[in-house]
Amino acid sequence: MRETELQVIRYKTLLMQRLLDMVRHGYRHHASGVVSAERAQALCNKFQERYEVFLNMNQRAYRKGLGKANARLMLADLDRGDSLLWFLMVTDGEHAAHKLEKLKDALEQGERVHVTGYELLKLPHSKAAGGGVRLTWRMTTETERQWRFQIRSTVRSRRADDLVAGLVRSLYQTPGFHTTRYQVGKLVAFLSAEWERSGRKVETLPLPGALPYVRRMADENFTLDDWLAARATRYDN
Repeated sequence: MRETELQVIRYKTLLMQRLLDMVRHGYRHHASGVVSAERAQALCNKFQERYEVFLNMNQRAYRKGLGKANARLMLADLDRGDSLLWFLMVTDGEHAAHKLEKLKDALEQGERVHVTGYELLKLPHSKAAGGGVRLTWRMTTETERQWRFQIRSTVRSRRADDLVAGLVRSLYQTPGFHTTRYQVGKLVAFLSAEWERSGRKVETLPLPGALPYVRRMADENFTLDDWLAARATRYDN
């Protein structure tokens, strides 16, 4: 197993970009879970032995040429915690993972890839946005519902004038994918309406403007060994 392949992603937007890349390149079958720090290396070893998840580009191309599927493993720590998220991604074709794992199809409703309140799916784009059907991320229905509840609760709070700035900052930290930007816009409109309904002027809302589009993020050079060492340092201190 190549050490450089054991990368740990630490930023949600980067994880979402790389999962989107995977599905776009055919890795539509997936399984995911959480593994403790103590079991992380063993999990990687198991998936490498069973599914060869750390093959290089040439090795994957050779398998694809034979009509066989490929598998990749992604690790992420979004909370700086004591466990890792893992995502096993597999292409169409002959592969042990299709027999041994309960894989979902990322392009089927009810089986989509999820990351902390967001789901990856195909949606049609308007002609103004170039048309066609594209992969994108959006907030789940439950996440939108929670935002609306939080907005309404904040506006109705006695400390609304103090709390609304933090609410807006949190809302504008939403990863700026095409569909999530549209959802944030709707939530901002909802906030403005609730703010005005409470007897305040919309002009007093601390809105920073449009949510920026997400930019392409470079891969980190942060390995599983780095992550385990950082975790050990936290406990040593």
